[in-house]
Amino acid sequence: MNRTLYSILLYLALPLIAARLWWRGRKAPAYRQRIGERFALGLPALKPGGIWLHAVSVGESIAAAPVVRALQERYPQLPVTVTCMTPTGSERIRALFGDSVQHCYLPYDMPCRARAFLQKLQPVVAVVMETELWPNHIHQCARMNIPVVLANARLSERSARGYARFPKLTAPMLAQLSGIAVQTQAEAE
Repeated sequence: MNRTLYSILLYLALPLIAARLWWRGRKAPAYRQRIGERFALGLPALKPGGIWLHAVSVGESIAAAPVVRALQERYPQLPVTVTCMTPTGSERIRALFGDSVQHCYLPYDMPCRARAFLQKLQPVVAVVMETELWPNHIHQCARMNIPVVLANARLSERSARGYARFPKLTAPMLAQLSGIAVQTQAEAE
């Protein structure tokens, strides 16, 4: 599967994605809030030209805390934007950083939504925590000359097998990364 087929499948899955949000919202009402952000619509006011860090949920948000603080200390003139995908991740980001960072959900990985998000944010660099890799976001970053660094990377044998099943999708995506910082030597290999 290549990125074009992946994108078509993602667009076709939109009704299922909407149904899943509605279903999850029955038990966790926060999933029904800020839905527009998930499509790069109704994003909060964001200062452009800073550092964008993506932490998918709670665990990655906690792991990102020292990185965010170091970036804020080293580049105090740049706004730091932290994105996530889950309401619990959003709560953790707000608890950890308050108003010291900009925050919103990362829009779904559709090419036009990724492009709209990046055009609004205009980051000078993107940092992705652990293994939350989105082919269209990474491709749009490459098109816009935004370096992408995968930080605290890890790769289980199961995930490696999954990536290996779609080499035409994953190989170009991985080649577009500017750097990878892994957790252990085993992941590096």
